[in-house]
Amino acid sequence: MTESPRHPFTGRGLGRFQAAADGGQPFDVPTRTVRLLLRDPDEHSPGVDGAWWPRGDNLTAELHDLVSALTPRLGRSERIAFDWNALSVSQRGIDAPDGIDIVGPAPDQPSDLMYVYGGGALRLRLLIIAPTLDADRAYETMQKAVAPDLGKI
Repeated sequence: MTESPRHPFTGRGLGRFQAAADGGQPFDVPTRTVRLLLRDPDEHSPGVDGAWWPRGDNLTAELHDLVSALTPRLGRSERIAFDWNALSVSQRGIDAPDGIDIVGPAPDQPSDLMYVYGGGALRLRLLIIAPTLDADRAYETMQKAVAPDLGKI
């Protein structure tokens, strides 16, 4: 009896990702829950649109999951601008065939904000929470980032 090879994480083999037929990102469903909190789409703010609390220092290792989580809000991600640390740069998790430009920060971009650009003029500004922050403090920071008036009620 011949068994087909098992690929437990993707279910589609270990080849390169292929662009989705609907034009979405070519990534599998996230492998774990992304620690992301977004402002309501109808709320506009001069500050941030959301907060992301990555699990480790190599942010590029978690970008596929982040991009997948942002797709319903942003559509296809085209570019991500951030002040990448040396670990993230050396262990890139996004490659040219993935269709996303990974660039450094814009001249006026704060070092703790990640800009994720979709089609047209869509952009999300994500506050990056330090992965080493304890859970209670990280969650509180995320809440304040997306709903700063929450504490004034």
